[in-house]
Amino acid sequence: MKSIFKSLASNTLIFAIGNSASLILAFFMVPFYTKMLSPSEFGISDIIATTVAMLAPLVSLNVFAAIFRFALDDHEHSKLFTNGLGVTSVGAIITLLLTGILHIFHIKYALLVGVYLVVTLFFYLFQNFIRGINHVKRFAISGIVATITNIVSNIVLMAIFKLGLHGYLYSLIISLLAASLFLFFSSKLYRYVDYKQLDYTVTSNMLHYAVPMIPNSFAWWLTNDANKLIILFFLGPGANGILAVANKIPNLMNTVFGMFANAWQMTAVKTAGTKDASRVYALAFYLVFGILLIGCGIAVLLIKPFMSIYVSSQFFSAWKIIPILLLTAWFSNISAFFGISYMVAKKTTGLITTTFWGMAINIVLCIALVPLIGLNGSGLAGTIGFFIVSLLRFYQTQKFVAFKINFKFFTSLLVGYIALSIAVLLDFNAIAFLILLLMFLVYGISAYRLKTEPNITNVR
Repeated sequence: MKSIFKSLASNTLIFAIGNSASLILAFFMVPFYTKMLSPSEFGISDIIATTVAMLAPLVSLNVFAAIFRFALDDHEHSKLFTNGLGVTSVGAIITLLLTGILHIFHIKYALLVGVYLVVTLFFYLFQNFIRGINHVKRFAISGIVATITNIVSNIVLMAIFKLGLHGYLYSLIISLLAASLFLFFSSKLYRYVDYKQLDYTVTSNMLHYAVPMIPNSFAWWLTNDANKLIILFFLGPGANGILAVANKIPNLMNTVFGMFANAWQMTAVKTAGTKDASRVYALAFYLVFGILLIGCGIAVLLIKPFMSIYVSSQFFSAWKIIPILLLTAWFSNISAFFGISYMVAKKTTGLITTTFWGMAINIVLCIALVPLIGLNGSGLAGTIGFFIVSLLRFYQTQKFVAFKINFKFFTSLLVGYIALSIAVLLDFNAIAFLILLLMFLVYGISAYRLKTEPNITNVR
């Protein structure tokens, strides 16, 4: 058990070092972006980025997800990489042809989006492959390379050459290209390319695993990002810009969770089927999501004064929707945690139905609530949608690895967080501070019981 958590902690630390650069970019570049871009431009940039993330699994047939999972089990790495590269290359060619045609017909940003998508495909493929062959340090360094390149190119293209939104998009492309080249040459990926090993059976097996995840990726996008299109329709691109800035804070939590999730995927595969699996899952869930929710409470308590100096005045109102967006991100991360269980078991079709229900609930509620309560309606719809997904996935994945959750503990923390958020929105900051102290106390008592009573994680 100790060796399992030691490995998990070690890998998490490595990913944290790599992702720390992404945290810096996400955190410190926001004031720069809010000065260089208008709310409308910021909203458009966010929609483009999320659209590319949504299209990547479709265009590549999601082969990068299969390459990671299969590389963990299969030592024929050259065959896996060559076949994955073949599928990705076909998707890249089709993308450039289609976006080139759209560019000819003067569709704004079409070719830029196409190039951005193609670079993203190869970056995802390289990252997932080297993670699968346990080159986790190079995986982490690639994040630093991408971040440094992005910052420098942003300053040059947006501040010096005044290219605005185009400069922002160019920077994204340049940073991913630099990181991809780093991965390709540092891990000598060219050694794994052998087109004599193109094999229909290998490709078929990978796509059999990966393709069922594509509808899930679309549904996940609709659950997570379709709200932006609804906001665009009802409230306009300026509101999307406010939402994009507000989401930078929850995205910090997503990045922190991503550090853990990258390491957790590897640990979950190694512990699958062992006698310690249930205990490892329960402890990981308790520690990670308890700490994340308390972290959300701290963020909410500080958010208003922080935003007054963090962004320009036209984006300041974003602070009011951050509490609900943090809760949405928390449930989103919980559902992603359970989603890893499907991938470990190679039963990826189970991801689809759960995400579909979350998507449907989110879209219906968003359409109903945004006209009534504005941007907070989007956050509330997302929170409810991901809550439903989390519950469904928890009960479904019990057949893969059965573990129980201390629901009383998490309910008490959740109630505390909601009460704290309401107090901050009403400017009752002293009350909010007391609630945060109570949350710390609840977590401390529960952590003590966890240490002295090992079966505490089995309490529902």
